Amino acid sequence: MTSLCMAMREEQHKSVVIDCSGQQPQFHNAGSNKFCEEWMRAFLNASEGGNPFILRQILENFKLKAIQDINNLKRFVRQAEMNHYALFKCYLFLKNCGSGDVLLKIVKVEHAEMQEAKNVINVLEEFMREAAFSINPPLN
Repeated sequence: MTSLCMAMREEQHKSVVIDCSGQQPQFHNAGSNKFCEEWMRAFLNASEGGNPFILRQILENFKLKAIQDINNLKRFVRQAEMNHYALFKCYLFLKNCGSGDVLLKIVKVEHAEMQEAKNVINVLEEFMREAAFSINPPLN
């Protein structure tokens, strides 16, 4: 959690506004990614039943998945220090996990003092920027 807090401190803070005036809550100024959207959908679907046990279980599953993803990324980064194929696997993991942007920030903060890992993370950041650029080219 400390590394998540440190990674988020580097971000510009915006107030998140939750509008509950409609049938479903609406979030304004909230960052989002595929991972968060899937869990938010699951949480909102479960909230209709009003069963606190199910809501708690969904929250626990969310935390477990986030921890697993962070641990997988750390393992991939360690492997990528020695192996280019592992670097590619790391990139694919980040691209497909749905929360690669956040995970990369967390691992970057945790590995700031390790030069080899820092180099791997810099390469991954560049790959992720290029992938985002190829999906959303600038408008001329």
